[in-house]
Amino acid sequence: MFGRSARPSDVEAGDFSKRLPRRNGIIRFVIIAVVVLLVLHVGYSRSYIDVGEKLGFHAVPPPPSSVFAPGILGFADKPRPSWIDDPVKEPLVLRIAVISRTDEFERRQVFRDTVLAGLRESDIQFEYNFFIGAVADGLRGSITSLRIAQENRKHRDIVVLGEIDDIPERLSEKRFMALKWGGAMPNDTYDYFMTMDSDTFCRFNTMTRWMPILLKDEHINPREDPVLIGRMASHLTYFENTVPDGNKNATEEDEFVKGPWFPYPMGIGYMLSSSLVKTMLSADPPLPHHINYPSDDVMIGAWVAGLRYFPDKSIKWESTAEHSPLPVHEVFPKPYLPYIVDTKVIDDKIGWHDPPGRSGNDAPISWNSVCTHRLSVDEMKALRAMKEISGEWSRDS
Repeated sequence: MFGRSARPSDVEAGDFSKRLPRRNGIIRFVIIAVVVLLVLHVGYSRSYIDVGEKLGFHAVPPPPSSVFAPGILGFADKPRPSWIDDPVKEPLVLRIAVISRTDEFERRQVFRDTVLAGLRESDIQFEYNFFIGAVADGLRGSITSLRIAQENRKHRDIVVLGEIDDIPERLSEKRFMALKWGGAMPNDTYDYFMTMDSDTFCRFNTMTRWMPILLKDEHINPREDPVLIGRMASHLTYFENTVPDGNKNATEEDEFVKGPWFPYPMGIGYMLSSSLVKTMLSADPPLPHHINYPSDDVMIGAWVAGLRYFPDKSIKWESTAEHSPLPVHEVFPKPYLPYIVDTKVIDDKIGWHDPPGRSGNDAPISWNSVCTHRLSVDEMKALRAMKEISGEWSRDS
């Protein structure tokens, strides 16, 4: 039947109308069979990785020398700092949101195995979720949805934001929804909400010991004080909430406003104190979160800066030539809150970075590297297995 299509002259109209439902039924059967076979293949394929094997025990990771180019690693350049082995007075309590794409099956599993598996409760107590957008339509999307459902039945750690398309233009909305998840718990029950990309390798054992050094002169209580931690760059664009949630036009953005320069956390990741999360989520209307990539990280700094500067009537604000009708003119943004929130911004130039040659804020991966961005899955596997740091995770993981 599929080798030759019947011409209208070959059959009577009555016969053709009777055969058509049967043909459609066969086509549907074939499509369903293909989908089932693909899902079964995915479920049992070694390429899926999701077989419960933990790195270093059932699989041999590639040696660092075969993965990293010369100059990427810097452990041999300096002796191991003594503070890495200091006891922790109390564990760091985090809520971790990992921004992911729908089809990042391997990355999510490698992240679980290399970053999260084996963390000691004496060092860190945490809850985490991966955040993805809606799966695309079509056959490929159906297969992806089935794979995600299978993955989520096993791990129960994926939040599917069904109203947000999984495209770069919607990344800022994913970040805002992750923030809402982070703030769903009372601020006196955790220290920081942390957002990171799935290609970021964090050594949380090192983080718990590095942060007291980083903050030693700040006298910060994250459950009471507004704090932002990360690797900072600078910008001067602020935003006002003008686009409703649920809008179908992914290119539509909130209003842009030009004001004082401010620091914002680069794409490596960032940490917001639980106190600051609570404050941010109290804004009505909600903080602006319809900002197209790559300004989704600028948005985070703009929130912090807007909370500080929008209520200050001595500051002059202007429209932007790129996003508003010309000529540039003075504007009067409405404050997010009726009072000033002065957040302590910590720019950690040592602990948060990219590997050499991958951005303008790079450094060799070494003892002080808390969170390293732009890593491949093989690099994350190799890092976890390195003798210099492998002891930072429990060996029975």
